[in-house]
Amino acid sequence: MSVVHHGACDGVIVTQIGHAELTVRAESPVDPDAETVILVRIESPMLDGLAAAYLDPTEALALAESLRRAADRVCRQATVRRGPRPRPGVAMISAPPPRSTI
Repeated sequence: MSVVHHGACDGVIVTQIGHAELTVRAESPVDPDAETVILVRIESPMLDGLAAAYLDPTEALALAESLRRAADRVCRQATVRRGPRPRPGVAMISAPPPRSTI
């Protein structure tokens, strides 16, 4: 995944799978009395689709926390499943137990 920054506070993430573009940035409201919002925009060439959502800061933090928890879960599952993998054509030989010196 590559991250390309277009401004001081925004970034575009291009995913490896499907080459979707995710844009996240703060946007000033049209109404000067309104709160600044966070734009989340997803463009998916694979599905020929575009979606966008405006989030208030609390919603943006909740989304970030949900993404972090999901990524942590996937990383933990991958770590548990991994182990030594034999290479094709190479037999795995375990070392003999150490000899007792007593």
